[in-house]
Amino acid sequence: MSKQIHEKSALELGAGIRSGELDPVVVTEHFLTRIDAVDRDHRIYVRTTRERALAEAMAARQRHRDGTLRSPLDGVPISWKDLVDTGGFPTEGACRLYQGRLPDRDALALQRATAAGMICLGKTNLPDLAYSGLGVNPWTGTPANAHSPAGDPRVPGGSSAGAGVSVALGLAPAGIGSDTGGSVRIPAAFNGIVGLKTTWGLIPLEGVMLLAPSLDSLGPLTQDVADANHISAILSATRPADLNGVSLKGMRLLHAIGHDDDVVQPGVKAAVEAAVERCREAGAEVVTRRLDAFDAVDEMVSLHGNPVTLEGWALWHEAIDANPGALYPPILERIREGRKGSAVDAETMRRRFMDLQRAYVTATAGFDAVLMHSVPVVAPPIALVENDTVAHGRQALLSSIATRRINYLGLCGLSLPCGFSDGMPVGLAVIGHPFGEGRVLRTGAAIEGVLA
Repeated sequence: MSKQIHEKSALELGAGIRSGELDPVVVTEHFLTRIDAVDRDHRIYVRTTRERALAEAMAARQRHRDGTLRSPLDGVPISWKDLVDTGGFPTEGACRLYQGRLPDRDALALQRATAAGMICLGKTNLPDLAYSGLGVNPWTGTPANAHSPAGDPRVPGGSSAGAGVSVALGLAPAGIGSDTGGSVRIPAAFNGIVGLKTTWGLIPLEGVMLLAPSLDSLGPLTQDVADANHISAILSATRPADLNGVSLKGMRLLHAIGHDDDVVQPGVKAAVEAAVERCREAGAEVVTRRLDAFDAVDEMVSLHGNPVTLEGWALWHEAIDANPGALYPPILERIREGRKGSAVDAETMRRRFMDLQRAYVTATAGFDAVLMHSVPVVAPPIALVENDTVAHGRQALLSSIATRRINYLGLCGLSLPCGFSDGMPVGLAVIGHPFGEGRVLRTGAAIEGVLA
């Protein structure tokens, strides 16, 4: 049976448009109609950009007729996190502090996507200031995880909450999110899709509402690695990695163990170990050991505070102090922790993280990637955390305890779906060196092939 439009990957849609099998206007209308039907309360998309999307689709239709399609994804619609500026449309960061904010131009990353012919479907939901790995937002409404059991809505993961759910529910073939401490990979893991955390600086942040300027990065959430590869290439103005003929045979993988043992859920551990074993069976050499750099990162944060909090407070404290009631209380409490930090703390961590990055690169030299769990737990119930500041804080820490190490060390990485625990998706982290996206994507594609 052939796939419906919303079941196709971005590259499959692009190929259909190039062949004439699909019309970009029909494709765009299909997604807009589906969004209207599925997301009636606007918890996934805070708003669609309908008129813009249809105008862009008409232009793509004409380019196809003229034989001037601009890229393999020309005519393909995608969603954008509501912290990426969209000229003439509100970009509020899904936060009451910035209600009514109206940028006059597109962010540079969106400009690049538009130049490649990609269509902007709309803006997806996130928690206040993008500061949560859970994705809860009482103001805009929390989108339920795509795999929530009946009667038990689970958190979508954050902060790219709507982006992850939009892809998992077929409301966009791909979504653009941001990742400061895990905000692309957490919703990817929780919703059973692919998320690429790019190296800081690879994709420009001009026109993006920032949380921690030295850590923020943009990246795609997709159905598969091939889509992540092509979309990240467009946004970074680079060539996509060559994924042809990828194989685990001859690859060397380091399985990082011993981290988060006190909190990792048995079902998550079992799913990750089974995925690693499948890699070994497919011909990869797998070395299993603990990584000292990860332990050292955790120690630095324990001693000096969370750098996301320090930078976020420095960036947003005036707006927060002027209107503290506009923030969701658990996020307000967490970001106010930044008042306790100092310039000494921030500089000490910056220098130490640079040293640890070098130590990590040395320790993992000769390996194609490091593997471990993306998140040590599956998505918890929304009801558990929404109105309980203590529970929210604990679950938020659990959601990002593994992912944030990658940001602090300046690395890149993927989250790949690798199974389920108690009916909820589990993510496998595929971690690479700074600006090592090509190798990570090739490794991820090979792993994806054996896990499919």
